[in-house]
Order: sequence, then C-alpha cells, then structure tokens
Amino acid sequence: MNRGGGARAGLAASCVLIWTVAAAAASPGPQAVVTNQGDDSVTVIDLAARRVVATIAVGRHPAGVAAGTNAGALAYVSNPDDNSLSIVDLHTARTLAAIPTGASPLGLAADPVRPRLYVANWYDRRVEIVDRDARRVIGHFDVGRIPAGLAVTRDGAWLAVANRDDDAVQLLALPDGNESRHIPVGRRPFGVTLSDDGRWLFTANVRSDDVSLVDLHTAREVARVKVGDAPYASIHDARRNLLFVTNQQAGEVSVVDVGTAREVKRITVGDYPEGIDYSVTLDRVYVASWFDNALYVIDPERLEVEARIPCGDGSRAFGDFIRE
Repeated sequence: MNRGGGARAGLAASCVLIWTVAAAAASPGPQAVVTNQGDDSVTVIDLAARRVVATIAVGRHPAGVAAGTNAGALAYVSNPDDNSLSIVDLHTARTLAAIPTGASPLGLAADPVRPRLYVANWYDRRVEIVDRDARRVIGHFDVGRIPAGLAVTRDGAWLAVANRDDDAVQLLALPDGNESRHIPVGRRPFGVTLSDDGRWLFTANVRSDDVSLVDLHTAREVARVKVGDAPYASIHDARRNLLFVTNQQAGEVSVVDVGTAREVKRITVGDYPEGIDYSVTLDRVYVASWFDNALYVIDPERLEVEARIPCGDGSRAFGDFIRE
C-alpha cells in the first residue's frame, strides 16, 4: 500500500476544498447559484469574473432555487426527488440542512417582507409556507392543479402561482391567503415573473408557445405574444422594458418588447434552456441550458450571447438564482 500517495492525495483534496470555500466567500459581486439536476449539486459562479467558485452537494435532482436578495443570507434549493429543500450557505460553500416538504417541490419564492419561503408542491395542489428562521414548514395554501412557478410582489401583498394544468395564474393575498384571484392565461403556464414596478405579471405558456401579459391593477390578461417552441421561464429587463423568454425545445431566447407586445428577436443559446435571470449590477441576462450544462451570458443592449460558462450536469436554475 502506498501510504504516502494517499496522504498527498488527501492533502491535495483538502487544499482544493479550502480554496473553493475561500473563493466563494471572497467573491464580493453578483453570484449565480445554478442547480444541476444530473449530479445533485449547485454551481456557484462569480458573474463579474465569469468563473466557477464552488460546487456544493445538495439533495436529489435539484431544480428550483431562491438565492436573491429576498432570500436573506442563505440560498434555498428544491429537490423534487427528495421531497425536500436544501439550505445552502454561500459564504462557507456548504449545505447546512434539509427541510422536508410535500410531494415533488419545484418552484420557490422568497417573501420580501417576512422571513418566509413559498414552495410549490407539484403533486399536492398546494404551496407550502416555510419559516426561514425556524427552518420548517408552518402551513400551506390550497392552489390549482400542478403548481409550477411562483413570484411575490415587491410589497409582499400578493403571491402569484402558475397552476399549469388549470391554464391559469392564481393570486393569493398575503400573509394568510384569505383572498384569491384566478386569471386565465395561455396553455400550460410554467414560469411566472413580475415587473419591477409591480404593474405587470408574465407567464411562459409551454403548450401554446406564447407569453401572457397580465395587468396586475385589473387582474386580467391584456395581451398574448407568440414566442418560440415550449417557453419555460422569463425575466423582465426594466431598463429597456424587454422580456427575455427561454424556449426549451428551440434552444433559443425570445426577446419581447413589452410596450408594443411583440417579439423583436430570437437569440440562440444552448440546448434546452430553462432558468433565466437578470443582474442589475452587471446589466446582463443569464440563461441556464439544461442539456448543455452551461450558463449563457446575454448582452441585453446588443441582444447577443457574449459568453458561455460551464456548470454541472443538467443545469436548470428555475427561479431567482442571482444574488447581487
């Protein structure tokens, strides 16, 4: 037995771990937290440097993520095959704990005014309420069939739920859900996004290949814009009033001018793009391509891809995955 070789290997692994933790902790600017469904991990990326600073093990087949400002000091990852949430400390680059949930958690949204996290249970027709301080489920809201994407308004007054098999969005009054509004949209809505000014809600409708523009003041759909094949998620660029939409089966991102309610361009990215987010600090759009195992960087002014950052296996990043 080569004992010396084993010791050297162990020392090398320790040095890599120390470097990874130090690099993740030292990254001062925006970071992306990308869920990798194929290898049960998240990739943490320094977006300014465009390099991976940590890979962190989480639960089985992670998909959804809440890592933005609303999530507080930690990041949260949904693990559909574990029926759990992973709590991730980005400063130390490790998973702190797992919170048991209902059946197949997917979409996540952090409450901007309360220490809560909302979790869409794919098969239970409910959205669970997690107390982030207590690290446990404290209740739930009954919703429609196959809840997918979630979003909370900036004032914490409403929770939006995309009920996929109802072809509708449900608005729940917070904190107790005692008022509920149902808004018909396109076929099989999945991702749901809100504009920064609180005026608009957008749904990516997988089966009708379009996005719905919903006026939150009137709680009704006012336009439906055709995009690419199987739109999955979207993000709003408030500076230009553009909506960027991932088209899963086309390998593209559609760009929609919200003011005119029309598609203005399609941008080719990696195979099967899913999660999409925007960094205000860097003024860039980021797209996770599931089958390409990468994060693509789009310049929203030139409407062009300018970089590709390799991630883990099966990069999904469904949700608010950028921490500014």
